[in-house]
Amino acid sequence: MGESHMQMPLVFELDPPRGLSLTAAPDIHRPLQQQLEFDFEFNCPFIEAEYYREGAQDIIQKILPPDFLEPSPYQAASQRARFSDMIPQVRWSEMTRAPCSLSVLLLCKFRQNACHFFYDMISRWLLPTRKVNVELFFASDVRLPHLSDDLLSVAEIVVYVKSLQEMEEVRRNLHTIETEIRLGVVSNYHARRILEFKGLSTDGKTAMIQEKIGSLIQSHSKDFDRGIFSQMQHFLVTCREDFKKIRDYHHISRIISNIHSVQKVLQQQIAVLPQKRHVMVKFLKTRLYVEDGIRKDKPVLGVLVGLNFLREHELFNHHHAMTAIQKLSPHVKAVEGSVIAEKDKDSSLQLVYLEIEKESLEDFSFDEVQSLRSRLPDLLTENVEQLTHPIFMPRNEEEVLRNIMALSRQIRYVNDMPQVIISFDEQKGDDLCFTIILLRVRSENGRSIQDLFGQEKTAVRFLPEKVRKLGSIRRKYAKEAALVRALVSMKDFMRLDHSVDLYRARQSVLAEVVRLVGEVRDFNGGMILKQQELLDDLKMVLGRQAEQHGLLLEQFFYSLMPMEMRSVLEPDPLKQWFLMLLQTSKVDFRQRRKTGDWLCKQDSRRVFAVFPDLHPKQSSLLQERIASLGLAQHKLVSFSLVFQEIPYLGYLLFSESQELQAKVLDALEEPLPV
Repeated sequence: MGESHMQMPLVFELDPPRGLSLTAAPDIHRPLQQQLEFDFEFNCPFIEAEYYREGAQDIIQKILPPDFLEPSPYQAASQRARFSDMIPQVRWSEMTRAPCSLSVLLLCKFRQNACHFFYDMISRWLLPTRKVNVELFFASDVRLPHLSDDLLSVAEIVVYVKSLQEMEEVRRNLHTIETEIRLGVVSNYHARRILEFKGLSTDGKTAMIQEKIGSLIQSHSKDFDRGIFSQMQHFLVTCREDFKKIRDYHHISRIISNIHSVQKVLQQQIAVLPQKRHVMVKFLKTRLYVEDGIRKDKPVLGVLVGLNFLREHELFNHHHAMTAIQKLSPHVKAVEGSVIAEKDKDSSLQLVYLEIEKESLEDFSFDEVQSLRSRLPDLLTENVEQLTHPIFMPRNEEEVLRNIMALSRQIRYVNDMPQVIISFDEQKGDDLCFTIILLRVRSENGRSIQDLFGQEKTAVRFLPEKVRKLGSIRRKYAKEAALVRALVSMKDFMRLDHSVDLYRARQSVLAEVVRLVGEVRDFNGGMILKQQELLDDLKMVLGRQAEQHGLLLEQFFYSLMPMEMRSVLEPDPLKQWFLMLLQTSKVDFRQRRKTGDWLCKQDSRRVFAVFPDLHPKQSSLLQERIASLGLAQHKLVSFSLVFQEIPYLGYLLFSESQELQAKVLDALEEPLPV
């Protein structure tokens, strides 16, 4: 069937084209059907076929050299070889003056959409800066049995050139376009790449995406099913036009196919392990074609993240993904307008696609992508945000008064250090509010509380509320109590999982108080300070491991029991214990369920143990066994935490007694009922 009714509408002029003459048209005086074997089939009963037959004959007569038009039994082999070498053939008419009509002819082997490509190249790119007027377009499929066994396509397009300037521009462009047409009509791949480079229309790009997705189903039937068509339709409808414009069809097809495959794999994993957090990350390198004065491309890295929610009020979007990415690659930024987020209404799946680029606009190396591939999933898991409602709890004025009296009893001499109690009050919008109770001895010429806290602008906003005199020392130096409200920005103390680190926020408030007032005694923060010092030391000895697993390290440290051990232990045993926990957390979850393995380490002074994924009843039984040994609190330290939805239980025994170590190991090694 001819291209005339498959690819483009036929366009006819009632008047003959103006000034049309073919440079290579042979002078033929006999009807074409008498000179060569010519097959033309047109089986539509509603259209007169004879007109199309004559049109196809006329194009062949104009484009073929005379010696090809008449079959010769003596030269048949050489004619067929020469014909195979010469096609595809592109010819055009002479342009002697303006205005005039230009006819461009095509003869090539049949390829689906070849004539469509031919029309698009001439109509859109003969004069790239303006739209040409197409006066006529004709395309059909024919057979020339004495020259080729292949089905052939013939086409003619006539465009109107209205000025001398246009004629000169057409002459400059024709030779380039001829080369591109020859490549495009032969190869579907080259046709796509040429149109992509020139700026394919959105409709054309959509058609190529549909064709690409269709070929995926045919070639990868096990990986892709018919559901990918719904995914493609949803993507193309919801995707912005500017997103599709600067990305080639191949990359958009990869995004759609990867979204489909990630969604499918995650659904399978959730069906097997519904209580576990599943995370998948795919990386797609590409180049964006942007207009910035001149057309240019820039390298970017596409990141597709898929994960499941485990609770009702969890949140994950491109901001959370960028936080995790920038933790590993600080010098990258998100490409504007590149974010696509999809949440399955019928399930807990969330998919986020975004593109990142380097500030230097350099390409991403293989090692950089591999580093992201290995380390990013854990960070993404830690960045899932848990939405919580702010707590309303009015301040207890009676408790404030008791604290003031307690601090007053701490100051008995003129040179006593100021006493401070800092307590968290409430979350107010984006601010964390703390209440500060300050007791000090004020000298006669000392600055007032309002002067200390009310004038200088700092990272902490201080709002003095009450100042009272609580007697005097030596009847000369006044004891002064001040109630001050402190506000700090919550954004400065967000952890990876978007929870707020109140310890660090409180330390920041205390540091500002010391800077303004001078050295003070932190009345209710002594143990907190010691804990923070030990945690800092532990981070230092762990080095890079602490940076990569900061959230797990904090959970581990603040779950240590008895609580007072968080401020008196040495960093080295805690380092060994944490590395054991880290090693256990990397064991495959399903294998762990099968084997029930636990990790143990023993030296002359200590016994370390970590149990992963114990059932609550098993955990209770194990704790009862250890408690029955009656060990002193300072000899046995434990932790219990849940990380990535998996519970962990650990014990650390401090003892040089081989007998005691053996008792503990026996209790730990005794099998637990399943």
